[in-house]
Amino acid sequence: MPTPLDGYTSYKGLPPLAGLCSLEEAARPGLSVEECVRRLKRFHYAFKRLHQILTARITAEPIYELKTAFAHHAHLCAEHATALRTRVGELREPPLGLDDVPHPALEAFFDELLAAPTTEELVSGHGAAMFALWNAISQYEADTNPLTDAPSRRRLRFARIEVDDMMNWGSEALNCVAEPDREPERLRWVALLGDLLRRAGGLDGTATTPASRTRSSVATPQPPTSTTRSRSGTSGSPTRGTRG
Repeated sequence: MPTPLDGYTSYKGLPPLAGLCSLEEAARPGLSVEECVRRLKRFHYAFKRLHQILTARITAEPIYELKTAFAHHAHLCAEHATALRTRVGELREPPLGLDDVPHPALEAFFDELLAAPTTEELVSGHGAAMFALWNAISQYEADTNPLTDAPSRRRLRFARIEVDDMMNWGSEALNCVAEPDREPERLRWVALLGDLLRRAGGLDGTATTPASRTRSSVATPQPPTSTTRSRSGTSGSPTRGTRG
């Protein structure tokens, strides 16, 4: 069926729609306003919790390089949380519900990061959170309409750049602080984080989730047995091969 824009060409081939996207991309269906707000509120929750977690660990961290990194990343997360709060306010009338917990398992995921027993676990969890956030933002940018939701995409574009920077730092830092004899414990804890994210439907809540559970029913890690193994080629940190 022909559309009103079939055969349209811009004047002298100038980029249409302020260069935001092509006419074909603008005409395709995107996310509803309700779905945009739901995902943006999850991103806001993630940045807010990461800011709280990193800030809480600054004073207790004795290593100067880690202390400054936690402070810098907390600042970046606070900025992005503020930008997302503003965007949600543009899409919805108050009350915005930004203080609500999106899912009990997502709350448990960040609670585990806050209670990370060692710096090594904290850096591992930091990397897992940034990896999940990077992929969720990328998926949002692919799913939403690039014209009607341009303000959200602009905010998330800057957020994704800095999430990428923080994720790269985490990979390098983990290689420096990881202890080979504690590798099995760390991998078990990272697996727990992955399980919590799956129960939450992913960081953005778009994945299929198991039956709904209460916060208290979310599994907690059991004390690992004392084991040792030599350093292998994998550190258990997330890779970015799924970016596509």
